[in-house]
Amino acid sequence: MSAVTAGASQDVEARRARALAEEYLRLAAQQQRIVRRHEAGGAGERKIGALLQPMSSSGWTLLADRRWPGTRAANVDLLHVGPGGVLVVDVKNWREVHVEDGRLCRGQEDAHDDVDKVLRIAELAEQTVAEVGLAPLEVVPVLVFVGKAFGPLTLGRVTVMGEKHLVPWINRRGDRLDAEKLPEVLAVLERDFPPHEDAGPVEISPVVVPPVLPLQAAEEQPEQQALFSAEELEASLLDGALAAPIEDWMAFLHPSQAKLVRQSRNGPARVRGPAGTGKTVIGLHRAAYLAGTRPGRLLYVSFVRTLPTVLAATFARLAPQHVERVEFRGLHSWARRFLTERGVRHRVDLKAADTCFWRSWASVGRYSALAEVPVPVQYWKEEIASVIKGRGLTDFSEYADLTRVGRSTPLNRAQREAVWQLHAHYCELLRSRELHDAADLLFLALAEVRRRPLDEPYVAVIVDEVQDLSRVGVQLLHVLGGDGPDGLLLIGDGQQAVYPGGFTLSEAGINVRGRSTVLETNYRNASRILEAAVAVVASDAFGDLDDSLEAGARRMEVARDGGVTVRVDAPDARSLEMALVQAVNDLAASGVGLGDCALLTATTADASRYAGVLRRAGLPLVPLEEYAGQTCGRFKVGTIKRAKGLEFKHVFLPGLREGGSAAKPGESEIAWRERLEVERRELYVGMTRARDSLWLGFLG
Repeated sequence: MSAVTAGASQDVEARRARALAEEYLRLAAQQQRIVRRHEAGGAGERKIGALLQPMSSSGWTLLADRRWPGTRAANVDLLHVGPGGVLVVDVKNWREVHVEDGRLCRGQEDAHDDVDKVLRIAELAEQTVAEVGLAPLEVVPVLVFVGKAFGPLTLGRVTVMGEKHLVPWINRRGDRLDAEKLPEVLAVLERDFPPHEDAGPVEISPVVVPPVLPLQAAEEQPEQQALFSAEELEASLLDGALAAPIEDWMAFLHPSQAKLVRQSRNGPARVRGPAGTGKTVIGLHRAAYLAGTRPGRLLYVSFVRTLPTVLAATFARLAPQHVERVEFRGLHSWARRFLTERGVRHRVDLKAADTCFWRSWASVGRYSALAEVPVPVQYWKEEIASVIKGRGLTDFSEYADLTRVGRSTPLNRAQREAVWQLHAHYCELLRSRELHDAADLLFLALAEVRRRPLDEPYVAVIVDEVQDLSRVGVQLLHVLGGDGPDGLLLIGDGQQAVYPGGFTLSEAGINVRGRSTVLETNYRNASRILEAAVAVVASDAFGDLDDSLEAGARRMEVARDGGVTVRVDAPDARSLEMALVQAVNDLAASGVGLGDCALLTATTADASRYAGVLRRAGLPLVPLEEYAGQTCGRFKVGTIKRAKGLEFKHVFLPGLREGGSAAKPGESEIAWRERLEVERRELYVGMTRARDSLWLGFLG
C-alpha cells in the first residue's frame, strides 16, 4: 500500500484548477477572436449602411439586418430596394481578398462559400418578389468589401466589389423598376425578411458563472468614419445626374434638399433663392410627396406657358402613379377654363385690347399731364397692366398714394390723375366692345372663386416663378390654396423678374413669416457660367416680394467648377450668323446631343430669325412653344421668357448688344435705366439656363 504524502489532494486540486484556468484562458482567447471578427463585421455593415442611407432621397429604401425566410438565426446584412432593383448585399470586412481562377479567396483560403451564400439569399428574395410580378434578374446578389477599391466584377450571378465603387455602380444601373411597383416589392420583402431578432439562449461549454458588470454611464457611440465623405457621395450622385439627358437632370433633387420636400408648414410657405439653386425641382418633388401622403387634387401653376407642359412630362417620369392627381397649368389657362366651367362670360382678345389702349391714348392721354413725363407711351400701357389692373385697383384713392414697386419714374398727383383717366377710358372701350384683357381674366376668376369656392378644393397649390405674377394672380392662388397647413407654396426669385412693376406679399395678404426658405447653393451652372451671369446683375438691387431691396451680388455657393463661356464679337449680322452655325457644328462634332442645346433670344422676331439660320444649316429644331418636355434630338429655339424655369446643357444667346438697348426717343434717363434693369435681369435668366457651356454673340 503506497503512502500518501501530505498535501497530495491539494496538489491534485491545484493541477485541476490550473488546467481549468488554462482551458478558460484558451476559450477566452478564442472568444476574443470571435468578438473582434463580429465587431469588425458589425462596423463594416454600419459603414455600408451609412453609405447607402442618403440614397433614400433618390427613392431607395434600406432594410438592414434581416432574417432569412424560414430560419431563426440566419441573417442577410442589407436589402437595398429602389429604382435600380433589389440588391441583396452581404458585407465583408476582410483584411485580404482576391479572386483566383473564378473563385473568391480570403488570404490563402478558398472562400467561395460566401459567394454561394449570398446567391442563395438572392434566390429566396426572387421567390418572394415573383408574387408581385418582378423579374428574377432585377434581384442582384452583391458582395461588398469594406475598405477595398477593386471591381466591380462578377462571379457567376454575384457582383463583387470594394465599397468605393458601390454607390457609383448603383447610380449607373439607372431606373429599372416603376415607382408604382416599389411599394409592392418592399411590402413582400419586409414580410418574408423580417428584422433579425435574438434567436434565444446559446449553450456555452464549459459552464461559467457570468461576470457581474458594474454600473457605469452609457458610453457615447464613437462617430463612424464613413469611407465616402458627404461631399464624395453628393459628387457621385451629381455625376450620375449630369450624364443623363437634360430632361432627366431637371428632376434631379440634391440629397441636401430632400428635407425641404418633406417638411410640414402650418401655413403659406415660400422657397426662394438665386437661379440654379433647385427651386423648381423642389416644387416637383414636393408635389410628388404631397400626392403620395394626402388624398385630393394638387395644382402646380406658373405664369410661363411652356413651363407647365414641360414640368408635367418631368413629373410623369418622376411619379407616374400620381399623374392623374397633380394638375400642371398656366395661370391664365386655368382661369379661362374655370370661368368657362362656371358659365362666366369672358372674351379675351389681346390684339383688340391693344387697339383699345392706343385709341384711349389718342383720345385722353396724348395731350394730358402724361405728355410732360419723358417716357415712351409703352410705359403707360405697362403702368395700367402691372400697377393698376395687376393689383386689382378700382378706385383712384387706392392709386393716389400707392408705392409703385418696381417703378422708378416718379409721378405727382396730377400725373397720377391723368394715368387714372387713361385707365378708365381704356376700360370703358373694352366694356363697350365686350372685350377683356389678360388682367381682366384673373380679376374675373378671383371674384368668382370668392363668390363660390371650388366644389372640390385643391389639397395644395404650388406656384412657380411667382415673381412674374400680378397681385391679383397671387391672391387668386391664395384663395385656392388657403392658409391651412401645406396649402400654398410660393417658389421664385425677384432677381429673375422679367416684367415691369411688382408688389409685395403683404399687399396680397399673404404671411410667410417663419415659413420662408432661402436656397444658397447653385447645383446647375458650372462656376464660370455663373460668374459671367452674376456679373450682369451684380450692381442692380432688386425687390423680392417684400418691403426691402436686396443686393444684386448675393451670397451663393457653387457645386460645380469649370464650365465653358465663349464670347463672340461680330461686326455685322451675317458674321454673327456664320459664327453661330460654326459653334453649333463644332459642339455637335464633339459628341454633344442637339437635344441638350437651346438658342434663346429676347424677342419672338429674333427667335424666328435665328431658327431660320439654323434650319438653313440643316439642323433639326423644335420651337419652345412646341417643346413638351420629352427627350428628343432637336435643337430648342425660343425666347428667354419661354425658357424660364427650364434648363439646358448648352445655351446660345445671339444678337446681344453691349450695354443693352439704346434709349428710346423722348425717354428719360430714369425710365431708360429702369428698362435696362429689366433687360439685364432677362439676360441673367437666359445665361443661367446654361448648365455646361454658354455662347454669347454680340453685334458691334
